[in-house]
Amino acid sequence: MTKMITKDMIVLDMEAKDKEDVIRKLSKIIEDTDRLIDLDGYIKQVKEREATYPTSIGFDVAIPHGKCDSVKTAGVAFARLKSEIAWSEEENVRYVFLIAVPEKEAGDTHLKILAQLSRKIMREEFRNDLEKANDVDKVLELLEL
Repeated sequence: MTKMITKDMIVLDMEAKDKEDVIRKLSKIIEDTDRLIDLDGYIKQVKEREATYPTSIGFDVAIPHGKCDSVKTAGVAFARLKSEIAWSEEENVRYVFLIAVPEKEAGDTHLKILAQLSRKIMREEFRNDLEKANDVDKVLELLEL
């Protein structure tokens, strides 16, 4: 099975002007790992989901996601942003996990990834380690999805 996240899907200190910029950059990373069939279709689906209900979850974290036929293979891209950006009217974020899941795996795979990420994010030690990590190998080790 393909790993959900690899070193080339992690960006530390990403520069981004807004939420759309982050989604586009992380989507491109997922596409570059040959997991998308249609980049624009995937981005459109993620943005539609965000418009319905923003995916910021507290702790400076957002977990946007797209479950659609534009995805070939499930994956997660991660960015630690150089500066916080507004994700919703109520919340700013600095850590973004973008999930891509094929429509046919929308239930199981998507829920499994969300559950694993949520459990980790709830732990203060994990969040501190994520903040202090100075290379992608360390972040990859922390995530282990």
